[in-house]
Amino acid sequence: MEADTIDKIWEADRLERRQDADFLYNFITGEISKRRNRGKRSSYSLNVDASWGGGKSFFLARFGKQAETRGHVVAYVNAWQDDHTGDPYIAIMAAIDRAFAPYVKKDTAVEKAMRVLKSDGGRIALNVASGAVRSLAKKHLDLSAGDILREDDNSSFAEEVADAVIEKSIETGSAEIDKLFNRALDAMIKQFQQADKAIHSFREKLAAAVKTLDGTQAGRKAPLFILVDELDRCRPSYAVHLLERIKHLFEVDGVAFIFATNSQQLQHSIAGAYGQGFDGFTYLKRFFDRTYVFSEISLKRRVEELCSVIDTEKANVPYDDMVEFISSGLSAYHLNLRASEQILEMIEVTISAWPHESPIDMILLFPLCASFYQSGIVDWQSARENMPNSWHLGDVKWTLNVKDAFSLAIARFMSLEKIQQYLNTNEQGPIKDYLGRTFGHEISPRQKLSEPSIQIEISQLVANAGRLLQPVETAKSYERDI
Repeated sequence: MEADTIDKIWEADRLERRQDADFLYNFITGEISKRRNRGKRSSYSLNVDASWGGGKSFFLARFGKQAETRGHVVAYVNAWQDDHTGDPYIAIMAAIDRAFAPYVKKDTAVEKAMRVLKSDGGRIALNVASGAVRSLAKKHLDLSAGDILREDDNSSFAEEVADAVIEKSIETGSAEIDKLFNRALDAMIKQFQQADKAIHSFREKLAAAVKTLDGTQAGRKAPLFILVDELDRCRPSYAVHLLERIKHLFEVDGVAFIFATNSQQLQHSIAGAYGQGFDGFTYLKRFFDRTYVFSEISLKRRVEELCSVIDTEKANVPYDDMVEFISSGLSAYHLNLRASEQILEMIEVTISAWPHESPIDMILLFPLCASFYQSGIVDWQSARENMPNSWHLGDVKWTLNVKDAFSLAIARFMSLEKIQQYLNTNEQGPIKDYLGRTFGHEISPRQKLSEPSIQIEISQLVANAGRLLQPVETAKSYERDI
């Protein structure tokens, strides 16, 4: 029964990530068990590293479902969606609360443990830097309300206290400075001790809540998995804050964190936030026990996945092989996976919007989408100029030069008469076959040959697709007149 359920979870796994999930599940649970048997803290933090388009989010979602099937409680955190919150602590606690909710109702032990955890967690200060300082300054230094309410997020903790003491000393005289500093320092030490005590208490309560899962009516078991996605897409300051929160608050017995990141992008993002020369790689290593790097997927395998959502019935593609055609085009243009995704998304949108019964031509569509990705405009001549000469389809005996076919088509498709004249020539070869297949069905006795082919509409649809895919603030008019 469990095996059948897991098979269903991974049935859409075109990138073969299930093997990674099986290995990492066994590895993490094995490491936690080993640490517990040795009397060490039995938590684990793993970073799954892959480039954009490498299937990280797909993997994390399926890994979580698989872990749930095997009896674990799983909390999901989307850092990018949650980075509007001031403190990641709130987002993580909310995720844990959601994960435990179904079992709180079933088991009184779990309910009691979670109630204690949330009560204790509520005592943790969420904003130590500015709010606490001003509160202390108001209580111990008698500052005015105007001083307390002043907002300055860039000031450090020490700077704010120093400013408060100096301002108050102007009123009281230099003889009181030592006393004011002592009172402020005493208050800060007390605040720190209280916060430190709350953190230790919170960690103990979280570990206790996880421990109640084993052997309870809820039928769950440790470890608790907390899966964090999109960390590399959120604000650098939020990413750092989230990692720090996890390190200091949530790394407790029976908790396993799995992050899915583009580590290189995250390193650059954090380094940019801290300034030139900051070692983002070394900094990130502090937070992960290990990093697992996904194997690179073949371009063709990724194209197969992306093409699965394209309505190929509405498209005219050489040799009736969409995957082979797209793969050869991406290779000829030397496009990476991220670029491939965006171009294929535009192709998918354009094909969906194609209004005619006659199919849209892929030899005309692909170069326009590639040109848009590279230049931000849709223009037939620009697309032709940007096409690689090396793009060929077919075999040695029957080879179609795609750029030549594209050039011949756009030179004639403004008039069906010109296309008919070419088709009536004695010339033979793959290009003539291509033009006949693409435009032949439009030529009939009832059709006015002076009219253009319906394929000229592709440029407008691609321009529309570009507007649909672009953020509103950067949308432009991408089409030029021919």
